[in-house]
Amino acid sequence: MNLPMRLAEIARVSPGQEAIVFQDRRMTYAQLDTQVSKLASGLQQIGIKPGDRVLMALGNCPEFVIAYYAIIRMKGVVVPISPNYTNNEIGVIIKDCLPAAVITCPELQNSFAKINESIAIPCGVIVNNCDLTNEAFTSLDQVCGKGTLVFPETRYDREDLAEILYTAGTSGKPKGAMLTNFNLYSNALTFSQLCSMGPSDRALLTAPAYHAGAQTCIMNNSIVAGATLVIQEGWRGAEELLTIMEEEKVTFFFGTPTMYRFLIDNPNLEKYDVSSLRIVFTGAATMPADLYEAFKAKMNMPLTEGYGLAETSPVVTVNFIEKSGKQGSIGVPIPGVEVKIFDYEGREVPQGQVGEIVVRGPNVMLGYFHRDEETRWALRNDWFHTGDLAYADQDGYLYIVDRKKDLIIRGGVNINPREVEEVLYTHPNIFDVAVVGVPDAVMGEEILAFVMVREGQTLDEGDLKEFCRGQMADYKIPRYIRFVGNLPKTTSGKLMRKEMQNWISK
Repeated sequence: MNLPMRLAEIARVSPGQEAIVFQDRRMTYAQLDTQVSKLASGLQQIGIKPGDRVLMALGNCPEFVIAYYAIIRMKGVVVPISPNYTNNEIGVIIKDCLPAAVITCPELQNSFAKINESIAIPCGVIVNNCDLTNEAFTSLDQVCGKGTLVFPETRYDREDLAEILYTAGTSGKPKGAMLTNFNLYSNALTFSQLCSMGPSDRALLTAPAYHAGAQTCIMNNSIVAGATLVIQEGWRGAEELLTIMEEEKVTFFFGTPTMYRFLIDNPNLEKYDVSSLRIVFTGAATMPADLYEAFKAKMNMPLTEGYGLAETSPVVTVNFIEKSGKQGSIGVPIPGVEVKIFDYEGREVPQGQVGEIVVRGPNVMLGYFHRDEETRWALRNDWFHTGDLAYADQDGYLYIVDRKKDLIIRGGVNINPREVEEVLYTHPNIFDVAVVGVPDAVMGEEILAFVMVREGQTLDEGDLKEFCRGQMADYKIPRYIRFVGNLPKTTSGKLMRKEMQNWISK
């Protein structure tokens, strides 16, 4: 079994069940399955073969779901990325994965036209719009028009590569986590069962669909359960979110702590009827205790917290507070997944002692695409080493205490400081730079850049931020810039990020 097979099964059993709601569009499971088959066979007709990678740069829309399932149905490999990436960021990923085709939105036509001049995309660029500005591109409707209503029976191997999810790599370059059919299906099914999802549920997709958490916890969770997926284009503020929740009788919502803070701070919260909500889930960033308590008091229900990574499809643990869970914990491992706490020599530590979280189970990736050495290191001794530090209590509940990696988590999105530093280094007036995360009441963390200006040169904060635009996504541009005379480094020249954290309060 894999995700498209499960979709086909639901379409046979409950063809009239509402599958997708998006603005004024409504689609049944039979209609969704047909659209997936048409696109899958259409992709074959334009030359895409099993094993080929197809890059998707789409926002939240039904076409994201259709394309995701169609690529896997024809045994291709989905490579979803943020449609907000700049040409530079997209180019890095395209050079790494060399996709056979690209499926994107109209706003990125010019970007891919430019990228296509230097990097060949053999089967072309497919745009989710019929009104094309570039004749070299093909519309999604045209590709679907080449397809058939029913996709032929296909044998799927559970270990077939189905998706490559790019994560913020420790080297500053994104790494592609390779996920199999079984990784994706088993994680979605287990999570769905834990949440007791069924056809009567209505899950709201507001978080970015290209993100691992949104795919498994909302999109795939809904489809394996035969539930209804309500799609919002993205975060448009608390008022729009509450309106959709009320109108569509949403029962399941997944969001970042930042979204929940905006939600409960909304002065009109009590005007909306969101009594249909059954589960509100959060992950991607630590949930502050004060936010948890405020949400529970205002919404009269607990937040359910979880932990996961792109490399683990992503769910590893879940903490159901209402089922004897523990506040402040990331919970216990989901069924079928093993979690241990190891010391730096790979030995399990005693209960209550801090060590690195390691994971083993059907959700763990094959490895990193084209990165054998990093794969061997991450998966050494048959355990995936997360790089996150935690301890377990006497009941097996896990508590995160630190991130071994230097990632900044802003609004639930991982940002590698090295990636930001590499852009800043290209400014001719910068001698040295270091980027760290700083606490923020709304976003969880914000980006602070410590900048050393070259001798005899000057640099303005506003000009530096403007320099960053177009070279990285806006959310990666440092909110704060502090000009300094030196940066703390070890004798080997390595930045002492912990020491820089101490500077923040000064």
